Amino acid sequence: MFQSNLWCYLWDLADEGIDEALDRIVGEAGVAGVSVATSYHSIDQLRPHAGVTPRRFRSPGGLMFQPCMENYADSRIKPVPAHWLSSRNPLADLGEGCVKRGLTLRGWAVCCHSSLLVSRHESCAVINVFGDIDPTWLCPINPDVGEYLRLMIEDLCGHYPFETIELERPTFQYRPHVHAHRKVGVELGEIGQWLYQLCYCAACRRAAEQDGIDVGAAAHTTARTLEAIFTKGVAFSGTPEHFAADHPELKAFIDWRCRRVTHLIASLRQVCTARLVVHRGGDHYLSATDWSAIGRHCDATLSNCPHDDGIILDAVQAALQDTGDIRHVELGFQATAPDCPDSQTLVRSAATSVAAGVNSINIYNYGLMSFSRLEWIRQAIRYAQREATA
Repeated sequence: MFQSNLWCYLWDLADEGIDEALDRIVGEAGVAGVSVATSYHSIDQLRPHAGVTPRRFRSPGGLMFQPCMENYADSRIKPVPAHWLSSRNPLADLGEGCVKRGLTLRGWAVCCHSSLLVSRHESCAVINVFGDIDPTWLCPINPDVGEYLRLMIEDLCGHYPFETIELERPTFQYRPHVHAHRKVGVELGEIGQWLYQLCYCAACRRAAEQDGIDVGAAAHTTARTLEAIFTKGVAFSGTPEHFAADHPELKAFIDWRCRRVTHLIASLRQVCTARLVVHRGGDHYLSATDWSAIGRHCDATLSNCPHDDGIILDAVQAALQDTGDIRHVELGFQATAPDCPDSQTLVRSAATSVAAGVNSINIYNYGLMSFSRLEWIRQAIRYAQREATA
């Protein structure tokens, strides 16, 4: 059976009224489920829907539900509910509303991308070879981060009727993410940017050494290469893969990082009583992801795709190769401007997905789009459902 889900922000649903918003989603978009952000990064959002206030929603992020604090008593990282919640817990109302309407409820958890938690726990952040803290990213190898994420998943599964938990970014970041006006006057190149982002925090160094990795040698190669780029102002040519192949001490460290990220996801699988879906992003070198290994510890991977038939088919093929089963392949698409210019574009992407055998897509994002685009979603879902049962 074809499954369709609409990504939503809980604050949008709460401000419009949970029942009113769900009735609109069911009646006008025709999706089978909603995927709601449960843990999110900082945001500055323009809200086009009539009646919502403020029209510009800003939040430093946090949990989008009231955590069961006693569950986190032994965790060094304490959960931080988003400030807009105050004492409310609209996620409970959303769960009831979905059950009443027969809607599938999915929880969408952003894991390691959290400037809010980094500001409170700098020792848990990604820290590069020069000791610079990444203000936006928690280290997925840090055991305190892993413990916090496991407790969060247990909390979500234990108190809300989620059919699926989606994990976004339970990995290292694969593209620079900054809030300030970044000033870089040196051409780092692909290799330099990659090396500058590599985490050499105390937790990474300690765990790597315990596993027999010469992390000191890897760090020396990283620092020496970056200093050469800084001094000469000339980027190294080639790719991270080729560079690592020429430096076995660094390659061993990179391979080890992938194993540790896979281990984290496997540990989240153990405590997740719902289906577990992992958002794809990055690769072996940037995000420390081995998708074929990760695929063994989740029910599906989800690829966010532009509206391009070739890219969609390539994404399906890559995910199918990693998971071994088309039922474990999910896709996500934008229905917002400027990525989706018209209804035909969304219908075509849904049709391409179904033709490739995909039976589950997510569409982004209810609170960002004009209400008129809900009809676009309905058209795309109707076509996909018809083709899936043909």
